[in-house]
Amino acid sequence: MGRHRVVLVREWDRQVGGSGCCGRLGGDALGTVGMFDDDPYAHARADMTRMGAVYLALRERFDEDQVEVVVADPRNSAWLLPAVWRDARRRGLSVGAALRQVNAATAACALVCDGQVLLTGPTPEQAVAAVAADLAARAAH
Repeated sequence: MGRHRVVLVREWDRQVGGSGCCGRLGGDALGTVGMFDDDPYAHARADMTRMGAVYLALRERFDEDQVEVVVADPRNSAWLLPAVWRDARRRGLSVGAALRQVNAATAACALVCDGQVLLTGPTPEQAVAAVAADLAARAAH
């Protein structure tokens, strides 16, 4: 299959409060105008931190020539859904199985390897082990 693709699905902080040419709303801006007492995006930042550690662990374990690691926002359906679909079909999954993976890939903190959701919310150790096991199992066939 050549180079493998691992997609880490997590919210981007710049997408949470809107984006575009008119600016973005962040937690500080919303607090300034008195809309929220707490940071409304704290949940997203916790996930970003968790998946950042997963990203670093994967980059440390796998060469870039072997595994491409991509971070995608679950709301970026224009990229995420077709990418998971193509990877799942290239992997050999049936149409129904590929559609199930496309749906599962939109979960927060999903770890997708070549179109297959391996885990959601993994620790760095779990992510590295899952990707290594998936690649080894397919290499054995």
